[in-house]
Amino acid sequence: MKNYRKLITLMICALGLGTASVNAQNFQGVATYHSASSMEIRMGNGSGNIQLTDDMKKQLNKAMQKEYTLKFNVSESTWKEVESLEGAPTSASSGGMMVSFSSNEGSLLYKNTGEGRYEEEANIFGKPFLVKDVLTPFEWELTGETKMIGNYNCQKAVYTKIVDRRTFSMGHESDSDEPELETLKDTMTVTAWYTPDIPVTHGPDDYWGLPGLILEVNNGTRTLICSKVILNPEEKVELEKPAKGKALTRAEFDVLQEEKIKEMSKKFSSGKGNFVIKSGNNN
Repeated sequence: MKNYRKLITLMICALGLGTASVNAQNFQGVATYHSASSMEIRMGNGSGNIQLTDDMKKQLNKAMQKEYTLKFNVSESTWKEVESLEGAPTSASSGGMMVSFSSNEGSLLYKNTGEGRYEEEANIFGKPFLVKDVLTPFEWELTGETKMIGNYNCQKAVYTKIVDRRTFSMGHESDSDEPELETLKDTMTVTAWYTPDIPVTHGPDDYWGLPGLILEVNNGTRTLICSKVILNPEEKVELEKPAKGKALTRAEFDVLQEEKIKEMSKKFSSGKGNFVIKSGNNN
């Protein structure tokens, strides 16, 4: 593992040595990505779990297929979902039951890998916030595997991290009527394919830090794959920075989001049982 980290460091340093020549050419590009997600929802009432119907799963997974644009130069990038004409929350219904999820469609993520920071538009139940914080490095492990994505020769890297899974429990007979929020830990393995042919450390969503543009990434429930790359277009690539919402650090945003989730759960405390939601929209 340490040898892999050293190798990544050496390759990124080599990339840095070539930055002057790349900058002289005003290296920039635009990449288009498409996403596919799988979702698991379990709802219990004390007598067992109720699973979503196959029809609802198909509806949700189809609605969660999105298109994104990554714009980049040597040290900066922006990531934004291509706005759809519908503009409605992701939803599915079957047999009188309906599940609906809102999204951050149109929100913007800006990363500056040269300065090690990012800015992101986010919202909590429709209220906008501007999250500003430092970039956290991924401890990528290079596997040596290769494959072609389009015309690009790509190499495989993996990263394992611990993520939070939240469970709400409501209306237990032996407890109070207040909903309880339990946070469990899951292990997530992220698989990325990057191409050294495009010598930037950028990638889709919040992924970055490999010695080449990341063209495909999968975290177990969500896949992002590049379908088109335009390098050094005739028209200059403009990188827009996020500007909507009150500025917060990531820690401040997470605390506020936790509070709002608990407030929301109280509105449904008249029901009994518990539910678990797992999705691939967090990386």
